[in-house]
Amino acid sequence: MNKKVLSIAGALCLAFTCSTLAAASNLDAFLDKCGACHKSGAEAAPVNPADKAGVVWVKYFKRGRHPGDLNATINADEMANIVEFLKNHAADSDHPVAAVIPK
Repeated sequence: MNKKVLSIAGALCLAFTCSTLAAASNLDAFLDKCGACHKSGAEAAPVNPADKAGVVWVKYFKRGRHPGDLNATINADEMANIVEFLKNHAADSDHPVAAVIPK
């Protein structure tokens, strides 16, 4: 193979790996931060990405619709990761997820 093909293949592998790690990080943030309250038997009802469309999730948090003060437990980076996860796995996404936090 020539160097150009190997270089492109390497770049694609790196991009895929970074994308996969970011997705795992977003899932971890969602499970850790949201799962503490949004699970069966907890104080808030279970919630999963496919409960809403992606744009609805974004607007929900942008407009401050979540009851309770999230700033006390979730920093800005974690919130961005959570919203990204919800949007990427919403009902209207290519990869909806309906059962992340058990009901």
